[in-house]
Amino acid sequence: MDKKRSLKHHPVLTFIGSMNLAIVLLVMLAIASVIGTILKQNEAYASYVIKFGPFWFDVFRTLELYDVYSAIWFLTVLAFLLLSISACVWRHWAHFVKDMLSYQEHTHATQLQKMGLSVQGERVENSVQVRDEAQQLFKKLGFKFKVEAKETDTLIAAKKGAGHRLGYFFTHIAIVIICLGALLDSNIKFKVQEWMGSVEAETRSIALTDVNPKANIAVDNNSFRGSVNIPEGKSADVVFLTFKEGYLVQKLPFTVQVVDFRVEHYDTGMPKSFESDIILSAPDLEEPIKTTIFVNKPLYYKDYAIYQSSFGDGGSQVELRAWPMVSNNTSPSILAGEINRVINMNTPIGDYKLELNDYKTNNVIDLPEPDENGRKVKNLGPSVQFKVRDAQGQALEYENYLLAVERGGAWYQVSKYRRNVAEAFQFFLLPLDDKQSLNRFMRFLALINDRHALDSILNPGIEQEKDPVKREQLETQKRFMQQLINLFRARGFDGIRGYLEQAVSEAEKRDQVFNQYLEIMTVALQGLYLKTLELEGNQGETTEAQRRFFADSVEAIDALKDYGPPMFFEVTSVDHREASGLQITKSPGKDVVYFGSLLLVIGTFLLFYVRPQRLWLLIQPQTNGGTAFIFAGKDGKDDKMLQPLFDQITQQLQQAPAAMQGDKT
Repeated sequence: MDKKRSLKHHPVLTFIGSMNLAIVLLVMLAIASVIGTILKQNEAYASYVIKFGPFWFDVFRTLELYDVYSAIWFLTVLAFLLLSISACVWRHWAHFVKDMLSYQEHTHATQLQKMGLSVQGERVENSVQVRDEAQQLFKKLGFKFKVEAKETDTLIAAKKGAGHRLGYFFTHIAIVIICLGALLDSNIKFKVQEWMGSVEAETRSIALTDVNPKANIAVDNNSFRGSVNIPEGKSADVVFLTFKEGYLVQKLPFTVQVVDFRVEHYDTGMPKSFESDIILSAPDLEEPIKTTIFVNKPLYYKDYAIYQSSFGDGGSQVELRAWPMVSNNTSPSILAGEINRVINMNTPIGDYKLELNDYKTNNVIDLPEPDENGRKVKNLGPSVQFKVRDAQGQALEYENYLLAVERGGAWYQVSKYRRNVAEAFQFFLLPLDDKQSLNRFMRFLALINDRHALDSILNPGIEQEKDPVKREQLETQKRFMQQLINLFRARGFDGIRGYLEQAVSEAEKRDQVFNQYLEIMTVALQGLYLKTLELEGNQGETTEAQRRFFADSVEAIDALKDYGPPMFFEVTSVDHREASGLQITKSPGKDVVYFGSLLLVIGTFLLFYVRPQRLWLLIQPQTNGGTAFIFAGKDGKDDKMLQPLFDQITQQLQQAPAAMQGDKT
């Protein structure tokens, strides 16, 4: 017994079980939880580099903030908190139980007189009558009591709300249970494998059979949270875990098949709801589980939970026209591919890869001002997202729309592009002809790219000129026009301005010279445009729509310097195939945490809403046959809360029963 007592008061155990240490650990966990809430966890490292930059990315990675709940320091704090609270409970449980069960019936008169709530009085009735009356009163008020004989005196010790002490036990034990559940879900085994180097991220987009063996996680992994996209009619028995700069492949002990996927949209095109009909098959099931899951209605199987988290493309078939944009060829190449696949292209100016990334059925954008129907958003319709990668591995990202867009009576083919994911998409509009096709623009562009096209327009006039001097001037003007067109085609209007900054030293003259150059180039471009119309069979006066088309075409050609690839991809058709995005988790500590949380709620209720109250009545027989008494009370939190009840009982104790008073008279 002495050994046990000395161990409980050992300095090390006293420090571990101290309230100060527990508070510090709780604050550390609270800060970590705030970080884990604000900073999205388990993202790809590339997204963190873009968001924070290289310096802060390395700082946060060193602190393991990208996976806070599995960080070594977090698990260490969690383990110490568990140990601290366990030590605290072990050191104090005997005292709490003793206090909860005890009636404190050995309290003597002097102690009662010194209490904050204490009163003395006398009764003419004998001590037995006073005792019986007090017992009935305490019982009526819900107090449990114990009668203790003290020589000639009698002490009635009463108590109510002893369950308040259970609140301390429940709250402390609840935190211990929650910590245990958190440690169960922390997957310490996986962390050990990572330290030993037996786990390594896969960074390539390759077939499952070719994945690095170190990136394959066995079925017995204790805890994980991963995702997988399953096309309609397909199944999967793995999920993908985001890990550092790549991903891991987690094997499942069951197979999930998506039978059907459904999505509903608002009028604005935004998704309203989506759900999947799935079949779960496992060796230990007599019959597969068939159910429908949707947001906030997962499927639970053993320690696994399958959530409907997103949706995406399931390998839609895409057909495109690849229009050449740097040659005089006007015939597009016909391409066919599948979302999440790559199309290799061999062109005269190099090899390219077309990476089809996604198909979106709706694209809702904010309007600068409400339209005629009062709507502030507009749905641009379906689009295909893709990347064009050159032989050096450099890629630009694009999003091309299937439907034409109308602006002020004219129609345009819409494309968006950006050079990296940190940039916002830029819109690129190509004007469409009367048949809502790209033929006229591409024919016009081909003539601009053709070095001999301008000759065919200007040479007849030059050859008809008889004056050699004027003929030489026209030849010089033609060559200058061609140079301006070449410069404009390669670098746009900025290229001409850049040339003038070097050629014209006086800044005030540059605008004047630029306007002159612009007039000369416009004449040449108009000649090529009229040639384009002639090839279409239009030889009369140009219409307002044709003149607008020319202006839109010049604006589009000016933007080509930033657009990127030597071709424009027009999406002609898409055979849409949807995929259900599932999030699958394994959480063996989930039920443990739920139980601990329930215990915490019960313990908190007992602490705040159950008031521990004690009453003592010391009955002292008098020689004259009457009875003197000392009545005292104590509230475990605040005696003021007990004062009204104490006064009520005091008043009843000081009054003789009506029957006795009648006998007395």
